[in-house]
Amino acid sequence: MSERKIITYLSFNGNCEEAVNAYIGAFGGKILYLSRWDENNCENKSQIGKVMHTEFLLGQTSLAAGDTFEEEPPTRAVKLMIHTETEEEALKSIEILKKGGNVISELSPHPEPDDGGMGCLLTDKYGFTWIITCPNPRKSG
Repeated sequence: MSERKIITYLSFNGNCEEAVNAYIGAFGGKILYLSRWDENNCENKSQIGKVMHTEFLLGQTSLAAGDTFEEEPPTRAVKLMIHTETEEEALKSIEILKKGGNVISELSPHPEPDDGGMGCLLTDKYGFTWIITCPNPRKSG
């Protein structure tokens, strides 16, 4: 059997391109592929020009997404987690993602025995929940 790779697929209701660009701004990365809905492949004229499918990198992680127009909020059962290398990097990412979103818990040290790291939990304006972590600079190791 060949090696399999699981890729998280994010669904948006018309703002996929905006969201992907915000995520790339927050974490670095790039769009690898992007196709759009047009008059030949859409069910609804409001879909024209929106993202049919995109694949992109956040760091070294592959993700995919599209505008699906399902009008369902993302599930809270799945969260996106990213480890940053520094507190400053984590704070920059948090600043970008919290615009229009909701910070559930500010960046703070994890409880013992995991207090060598820090974490923040937030929901972005697109409805996805993120766990952003970094090393705890006040904890020697």
